Amino acid sequence: MKHSILQKIFFLTTLLLCLSISAQERQLAKVDVFKMKEFHLRDGLPNVFHKIATQRQVRIGYLGGSITEAREGWRDLSFSWFRLNFPKTAFYQNNAAIGGTGSDLGVFRLEDDVFDEKPDLLFVEFAVNDGHTPTSLRTMEGIVRKTWAAFPNTDICFIYTTAEVYCRAMVDEGKTVYAVDEHEKVAAHYGIPSINVGLQVARMYAQGELLLSADPSKNERTIVFTKDRTHPLPESGHPLYGSLVAKYLDKMSKTAHDKKHVLSAPYTIENWQAAKMIDISQTEQTGTWKKLEDGHDLLRKFISYMPSIYQAKPRSSMRFKFKGTVLGFYDCVGPGTGSLEITVDGKKQEKLRFDQWSNNYRKSSFFVEGLKDGVHEVEVRVLEKKLDKADILSKKKITIDDPVKYKGLDWYAANIMIVGELLK
Repeated sequence: MKHSILQKIFFLTTLLLCLSISAQERQLAKVDVFKMKEFHLRDGLPNVFHKIATQRQVRIGYLGGSITEAREGWRDLSFSWFRLNFPKTAFYQNNAAIGGTGSDLGVFRLEDDVFDEKPDLLFVEFAVNDGHTPTSLRTMEGIVRKTWAAFPNTDICFIYTTAEVYCRAMVDEGKTVYAVDEHEKVAAHYGIPSINVGLQVARMYAQGELLLSADPSKNERTIVFTKDRTHPLPESGHPLYGSLVAKYLDKMSKTAHDKKHVLSAPYTIENWQAAKMIDISQTEQTGTWKKLEDGHDLLRKFISYMPSIYQAKPRSSMRFKFKGTVLGFYDCVGPGTGSLEITVDGKKQEKLRFDQWSNNYRKSSFFVEGLKDGVHEVEVRVLEKKLDKADILSKKKITIDDPVKYKGLDWYAANIMIVGELLK
């Protein structure tokens, strides 16, 4: 009996040791950028090429961050490929990219920024901005499911761009990019083609054919990818991206037929298909709130993405209840914004709505983390708390030239974002 017990202990110890070693080996396994696939065909883009062959007008949408938003970048280059290769077709482009944003905001913007244009093809690019965001699989799956629920004949293609930090991690440390790994799970599950345009950059860096970040004027004999470690230069980085997209679009163009994308069971039931934008007017408000009128500089600047913007003065507040798992806010930050106190189910937290880039107004968003599925009571108060804006801006070597412009502590709110339902 004693011998049998010892054997079992020995067996379990050996098994646990083997599992531990196996896990360590998986963690230590390094990727080789020259062996990684830069293109996955999967189900291709049959609908858009079928429509090109049979109809007159085709609409192409681009959803992403600043790398996609950039003029004369891979977006314009890929759109030009369609126009040059199919000159008898009229193509219409919808640039729905917003710099500095990821798929967590993108999934909420679909109805207003993408669906109104009824895209035949939607490119989705969030690999860099999603970074190590733990929700990126859920948000990307939400984008796919919302799109095909509304437009089952719309083809989707994932594009994976890169930045210096990710290239170095792949080449120097053999690490994969977390966001790309998460996005690929969604792409594989739904048969969506994907193009990893960042791999070519990493390979060229590994072979000494490219400088990841440098001043091109001082490196006339070497390809410089970017000057700021992230955004490709229009004369070098973007053509590398664009040429790869064109290469694989040509390959996918060989298959053209009408196909309705049927939504299968979700990869995860926690996906954000139920993401909703809620107008601020649907909340209970106290204090001084003002809906910006037509002609206001801020509204004129952002109206294509934010049809309604509300200005709330310090001491103002809003209250609402919702049932769900995710809570966020879509707003503007800039010289005249301050800070908020957010209370969810009695738990308070402060959120700064001014940062080192706030010398100009820009679209922004943020989320409240750690919510469980259920009914939540929310209050948002605009604080009177003074901020040392000069010190905050100094982090980016920005000086305040007009103190009056920075005097305000207001909140410019556009929407509440929830995955769930607003309760009355």
